[in-house]
Amino acid sequence: MLLNLMRKHARNWLMKIILGIIVIVFVFYFGSMGGTQRAERIAMIDGKPIVYADFQREYQNLLDMYRQRLGQGLTEEMVKALNLKQQALDNLVNQSVVLKKAEEMKIRVAEEDVKAAILAYPTFQRDGVFNERIYEQTLRSSKMSPEEFEDLQKKMLITLKVEDLIQDGVKVSDQEIHDLYLMQKEKMNIDFIQISPRDLVSGVKPTQADLEAFLKTREGQFRVPEQVQVKYLAFMAQNYAAAAKISDAEINDYYERNKSQWKKGDKPQPLAEVREKVIDELGQISGMGAASDEAKKAHDTIYQEENFDAYAAQKKLKVHTTGFFRINDVPPEFKPIGDFVKIISRLEKKEISRVLQGEKGYYIVQVDARKAPYLPPLKEIEAGVEKQYRETEATRLAKKEADDLLARLKKGEGLAGVANEKGLKITETGFFHPGGAIPKLGSSPVLTEALFQLSAKKPYPEQTYPVDGNYVILQLKEKSSVDDNQFASEKDAIANYLARTKKMEVVKAWIEGSKTALIKEGRLEFTRDFKDL
Repeated sequence: MLLNLMRKHARNWLMKIILGIIVIVFVFYFGSMGGTQRAERIAMIDGKPIVYADFQREYQNLLDMYRQRLGQGLTEEMVKALNLKQQALDNLVNQSVVLKKAEEMKIRVAEEDVKAAILAYPTFQRDGVFNERIYEQTLRSSKMSPEEFEDLQKKMLITLKVEDLIQDGVKVSDQEIHDLYLMQKEKMNIDFIQISPRDLVSGVKPTQADLEAFLKTREGQFRVPEQVQVKYLAFMAQNYAAAAKISDAEINDYYERNKSQWKKGDKPQPLAEVREKVIDELGQISGMGAASDEAKKAHDTIYQEENFDAYAAQKKLKVHTTGFFRINDVPPEFKPIGDFVKIISRLEKKEISRVLQGEKGYYIVQVDARKAPYLPPLKEIEAGVEKQYRETEATRLAKKEADDLLARLKKGEGLAGVANEKGLKITETGFFHPGGAIPKLGSSPVLTEALFQLSAKKPYPEQTYPVDGNYVILQLKEKSSVDDNQFASEKDAIANYLARTKKMEVVKAWIEGSKTALIKEGRLEFTRDFKDL
């Protein structure tokens, strides 16, 4: 499993960046471990609550961390792919599980060790010496008391002790080290042919009966989905940002923590040049907090009194009304809300949603009207059904032809012979490192994994693979030799990397096993559905 993971991502630069972040988060056990127990609980472990306020704080900490690490490279799509809400929940639960197991293992940390850890933080030092004023100012800007921070450090040191115990004895073999070296250094040259469904579409001639049968089995593809009309109240950060009172100390602290994002060339711009940008960002942060508070007040009142329109009129809030939209194609303002479709799907008419967080503010949504899904008759959608039928059938035929050709190759026929018979072009990739896109062919994670199984005795993969819509048959032509002297010089570095990776996997597996056991014993339970977070 470990080598499979490395094979898939050995040369993917984005995965290297994300893996670097994950390693940092993992070492500190997935988050801040901070927060006081306030508000609604979302899980319980041995009677101790994990609360929603801590979940919100953990989510924001993760988001801030990724922003600081990736800057402008952190796109909206990447935020969605990272699934930060699930990460935040997992982090909090994992922290609680680790600390609970540490308690059972009687692992403790002395107060002197906590003090030494705090004094060693470079953030709190000036000229290499701990500075109490910087310490207190940093904690104030983070809205954390010294007691909370010291408790955080204690928990962190305990988890590191647990980690050391779990990782003790993890070893890597010489074979694993050599396998990884080969993955990094060995190149291969591939011959391949492609079967394209596009070349077969024109030969597919469906009858009316074929189309009717196809539509019957694929109703979901052609059904017009449910349509919804909603009303909503918007609480936008910009409407509250102007009221924020931002001190010089907060401006200086925020600039120091984030100045890497304001650069001129290779050097950070001085605060004087970006002061207004800093103030704008702090105002936006403060505005988001104020908008969240106002949205929660509104939600609680409307929920209790069932007075959506009356509340809006009383508070002079604009009620926005959408046109009817398909449930799978929501209005632009709601697209950043990943679970919006699920939330709206569960709401009854005139029922309001929970407070929903968008990119620039918060929303309370009420379902105003619905139109039920329906399947149009074949005569209304016949062109679309026929097009889909022909493409589907052509794809089936292309796969069958590719599978038949591969079977012939495995029985001993030559690639050149079957290619000439079918009028197919053989393409040579040239030497390349497997692990990313295949030259002249494209990207396919499953095909990339299959490349590592090829050898002179086994030049063909076990199956054909679709790449960019075509079915591919490939043959290993040759592999390059590797430098054994270079391996000797890199062996220790590779061994260290493998050891760190295996240790991380071991700890992760231990946490998941402990979590599963606690759930089975009834000691860990979730009191709120993740979809509602």
